[in-house]
Amino acid sequence: MSQLTSELTFIPQDAHFYLNTFDDLSLDILDQTYENVTIERAFPLNAPDQFIIVKNDQGDEIGIIEHLYKLSKNSVDILQKALEQTYYLPQITKIHSVETHFHIPTWKVDTDKGPREFEIPSSRRDVRIVGAGRVLLRDADGNRYEIADYRKLDLESQAIVETMI
Repeated sequence: MSQLTSELTFIPQDAHFYLNTFDDLSLDILDQTYENVTIERAFPLNAPDQFIIVKNDQGDEIGIIEHLYKLSKNSVDILQKALEQTYYLPQITKIHSVETHFHIPTWKVDTDKGPREFEIPSSRRDVRIVGAGRVLLRDADGNRYEIADYRKLDLESQAIVETMI
C-alpha cells in the first residue's frame, strides 16, 4: 500500500489576491508573488465556497483555500468574479419548449443571462437531479445550466421537466 508523499497546504487567511496590470489573477503570500494563478473548486456542487484549489501558471498546486469567506473582502470579491467566469452556470427561469428531432431534444428556455436554445445529447446522462428539486443540464457543447428548484418554475415548465427526468 502506498503512502501519501505530500500534505495539504492551506492558503493563510492573510493571503492577498488581486488582478495585475494585465488583469491576470495574482497572489501575494508569505513574501512571495504568484502571477497568473488559476483557481478551481474541489467540490463545485456540494461546497462551492470551500476547498478552492489555487494553482500557479504551470498548473502546479500552490495550496487550498479552506473557506473563501475567511479571506479579506477584496480578495473574496476578486475570487468570486474569477469563479463566476470559470463556472459560468446560467439559471433557467422558464422552459418554453423541448422538441425532439432524431432522438435529440432541443430546449428553448429563458435564463438569468437571457434566452437560450440548446440540444441535450442524452437525457439520461445530461439531465441530472442533484437533490431538492435542483436540476443540472449539460448541452451538446458542454455548457451547463441549472434549475435551482424546478418545483418553483411555472406549471408548464414543471411539467416539461418532469417528463424529461
